[in-house]
Amino acid sequence: MVSRPAPALTKIGFRRDVRLFLLVLGGLFAVLIIALLFAVESAYSDAHDTRVQQWKRIADQAAEDVTAAKNRGLPVDSLATAIQARYGIESLQLTSRPPSSAVSSEATLTRKTPAGMLVLTFDDSALAALRRRMLATTAISLAGAAGGMILLLLYIPKITHPIEQMLDQARTIEARDPDVDEDQYLIETFRKSIETLKLQREELQQLHDAQKTRADEFERVTAALTRSLTSGLMAIDAAGVVVEINQAGREILRVPHDQPLSGRPADAIGDTALAAILQQSFDDRAALVRRQVETRTAAGDEIIVGVTTVPLQSDENSFLGMLALFTDLTEIRRLETRVRDLQSLADVGELSAGIAHEFRNSLSTILGYLKLAQRQSSPDEMRAKIHGAENEAAALGAAVDSLLNFARPMTIEMQDVDLRELVGDVVARLEPHSNGLEIAVSGDGKLAADPALLSRAVENVVRNAIDAIHAGSRAGRIAIVLSNTPPSIAITDNGIGIDSEAASRLFLPFQSRKPHGLGLGLPLARKIVLLNGGDIRVDGVPGEGTTVTMAFPRP
Repeated sequence: MVSRPAPALTKIGFRRDVRLFLLVLGGLFAVLIIALLFAVESAYSDAHDTRVQQWKRIADQAAEDVTAAKNRGLPVDSLATAIQARYGIESLQLTSRPPSSAVSSEATLTRKTPAGMLVLTFDDSALAALRRRMLATTAISLAGAAGGMILLLLYIPKITHPIEQMLDQARTIEARDPDVDEDQYLIETFRKSIETLKLQREELQQLHDAQKTRADEFERVTAALTRSLTSGLMAIDAAGVVVEINQAGREILRVPHDQPLSGRPADAIGDTALAAILQQSFDDRAALVRRQVETRTAAGDEIIVGVTTVPLQSDENSFLGMLALFTDLTEIRRLETRVRDLQSLADVGELSAGIAHEFRNSLSTILGYLKLAQRQSSPDEMRAKIHGAENEAAALGAAVDSLLNFARPMTIEMQDVDLRELVGDVVARLEPHSNGLEIAVSGDGKLAADPALLSRAVENVVRNAIDAIHAGSRAGRIAIVLSNTPPSIAITDNGIGIDSEAASRLFLPFQSRKPHGLGLGLPLARKIVLLNGGDIRVDGVPGEGTTVTMAFPRP
């Protein structure tokens, strides 16, 4: 026998099948409702017949009781009351004629007795209630069946529409084999679609895992590169918000490592010159190349920073943000200054050495001639002049020796120095020459330096302070303040003071303002401080006093 091919897969065929199924289901439901109604009607009829038969038996029994009482000559009226109470009869009457048809009903029964016509009326309210319940059940069942059928017909499109859409989509995925029925075709297509989605999901998960692995590796490489940078790195997004500062950058700017970043550069690192130039570069979308900025850190320290900024652009030339690289140039600039100062001292020292060499030769010749002249007999006046020339030559020799000491190369022997002890020794040596001046020492500190040379530098500065006080007319006082963070020695006097414009010239040789000074004390002190890695500064106000500060880097 040749098998017939399955019908074509159409919306009409599917809708017809669904409607047929739903109509059969509705018909079965209607049959069940009708059967239920017949059962309810049958139950009501049985209950009605049973109650009527019970009434008839009671009526027959009551008639027999009345007949027996009549035959015995008993009073019938009292017996009728007793019968009514015994059998639960609503009313009982003895009449000489039958009741009219108007009052006759199935709840009213009559029996003929010797005492007359016995009329019994029973309570049929229970039967009436049962009939009402039967009618109500019938009405509800019919209404429910009708409503169900109406809803079923209304919702057939809603039931068939998703399946029809699935059939449409199934046709776009795979053509149907004529030997496969519609249900099997739809199930197979759906199953294959699920398997395809699972495979695609697994592929997407593998791609996601691979992408995440590459992203994690890129993040680790970026983090390692950022940590390895010795320069500061700041990243600013397109909105101008600082999103990252690497560890080196936080150390340069003294930004705590646990401080969160938020806002623009001025909010992240403070309202400084560096924040201003970064904000200007961001606003102008302009790159900076090795721009030097004098700024301050979050701790308030003044530093010099070299800044380079790079605006970031996407392939579509949209602005993505800015990167800023910055380096602390403070120590480099300080070293450059020290090198220049040392070079200047070396040049001056070389020149001074040449001058001193020539002076020494000339002075040796002068002294030799004077010694020969003193051996010859001469007038007293000549002797006095020769003696004065000898004194002058000796003074010039002392100046030349001082100049040679300044120009001579120094050897530094670094040791741990207690500043309080060193300054105390200097003050003790100079007290006999201070003419009762008050010299107060406060604070303490430690640093690595050459103690002998540093003691000499402090002594030269304190001697200058004593001379400056003696040149004035007020009561003299010298205050020496020591510090340990960073190490420094500040020597302040209330002498004649100095103009700030002339302060820088005091470090040059032969710039003394004292009548008999050579002007080599402060230059020598500066040379010693520079060789010990520090810096020296002179500040003063004319007529009020002078402060000489020797500052050294942190150990």
